[in-house]
Amino acid sequence: MRPQTSLSLLSTLLLLPIFSLADFTGTAEADGVKFDFKELKQRSAVVVVKEEPSETKKTYTINPNGEIEWEKDVDKANRCADGTQVCLVEWPWHDGKADPAPLHIIPIANAKSSKDSEPEYAILRDSDKKVLGLNVTLHGGEYAYGEEKFKQSAVVEFLCDEKEDGNGDDALKVVGYDRSTLRLEWKTKHACENALKDTPSGSKGSWGFFTWFIVIVFLAVAAYLIFGSWLNYNKYGARGWDLLPHSDTLRDLPYLIKDFLRRAVNTFQGSGGRGGYSAI
Repeated sequence: MRPQTSLSLLSTLLLLPIFSLADFTGTAEADGVKFDFKELKQRSAVVVVKEEPSETKKTYTINPNGEIEWEKDVDKANRCADGTQVCLVEWPWHDGKADPAPLHIIPIANAKSSKDSEPEYAILRDSDKKVLGLNVTLHGGEYAYGEEKFKQSAVVEFLCDEKEDGNGDDALKVVGYDRSTLRLEWKTKHACENALKDTPSGSKGSWGFFTWFIVIVFLAVAAYLIFGSWLNYNKYGARGWDLLPHSDTLRDLPYLIKDFLRRAVNTFQGSGGRGGYSAI
């Protein structure tokens, strides 16, 4: 069983702030550390509160890449408005059936932030400075419970879990909600330090087959020229162009190429001529 990192433990860890972005769309960067959660899908977590003889089901929905994408069959009267990034819908249940209308529909965080409520970021580290994840705070408007209004926000802690891609059934967990601040834990390998590098370690600096072929051919030609020049110098006392192996052929190479091209052109033009007898 692998160790679990709890919220109480993370609260004792060092939090290093990151610069704020206008909106949170799944990516963040600071001091060369990059986080990319774009592979995470929109998810919902349900919390059931039983109060005999009824119960309430609270559905928390979050899209880490922007505003929530609602299904077409969801009535607008039963969900948060468009542009919401984190939403809570409370449904009362009686005798195993949901009431016709939800009890509360609360837009906890907005996908588009105003200047005074931009997202806040903090890197989660342990005492050895190892990255354990990213803390993201998203803000929303006010919601009234009775006569009292509460400013809404969602604190999402993306926690490193190398065996979890973040889209599993147990990846997202509701830690708590106090009518003002929703706290979520989201376990994913995308919050791990080894997942923050731009280039995978297995492919970093690797060469393909064609590159190796060119290198080998170049080295072989260079070795042939060097050895041949050395042999001509020591055996025949050659100098200048005569040092190179087959120097006569190399000197004649431009004329050989020119002659080959002339013959090729003549052959092509001749094959395109008309057949028949030629005048004598």
